[in-house]
Amino acid sequence: MRSVFVLAWKEIRQIFLSPIAYTFLSVFVVFVNFFFFRDFFAVSQATMDGFFGLFPIAFAVVIPGLTMRMWAEERKQGTIEFLLTSPIETWHIVLAKFLAGLVLVMLCALMTLYVPVTVDSFGPLDWGPAIGGYLGSIFLGATFIAVGMFLSSFTQDQIVSFLLGAIVLLALVLIGHPIVTDEFTPGGWMAGFARAVSPTTRYQSIGRGVIDIRDVFYFIAMTGFFLYLNVRAIDLRRWR
Repeated sequence: MRSVFVLAWKEIRQIFLSPIAYTFLSVFVVFVNFFFFRDFFAVSQATMDGFFGLFPIAFAVVIPGLTMRMWAEERKQGTIEFLLTSPIETWHIVLAKFLAGLVLVMLCALMTLYVPVTVDSFGPLDWGPAIGGYLGSIFLGATFIAVGMFLSSFTQDQIVSFLLGAIVLLALVLIGHPIVTDEFTPGGWMAGFARAVSPTTRYQSIGRGVIDIRDVFYFIAMTGFFLYLNVRAIDLRRWR
């Protein structure tokens, strides 16, 4: 496992030596703060529901900007050939890139910790849902990184990788949204299926402050599944 952490640290350094990390963090923080406080000061209620409700859309837009380079850039510069011919196992490389991305997601959460403090100053904040919202955001971000990485492995064009990631992640977010589910027969299997497969529904459940093992298992399973697919996709290229 030492090689995983060495590679992860190398990936993190590369990210912060480029504008990617700063753009990722800035766009995310500005987006969620602008739309949350715009409405918050109008109603002045000590609740963070609107704040955490912005995370799925924000992640679906900014995370592809992070993952688009993880494999596409390696393929474009030819450095992927070095990785694939090295004695390092594929899953070590994939896990290292995933951990580097997860560090940025956690930094996003840390950079917004002043928000619940600000909200609490306007009235007593229920910290249970706030803590659940941050925990859910890490699970959600982890799943989105795994999906974005998998999609990035199919192209060497970063723009294509970004667009593909954004489209797929937005689809996952919207499939469980009432805008979509309300179009199905109320109580029907299609509406139930849409809510079951959508990470938004699970994220909102955790955000209410109630940690259901089924929601946690969903995120772990989804993240593990797409990381596995990523390993298989890279292995197919490795042994060609």
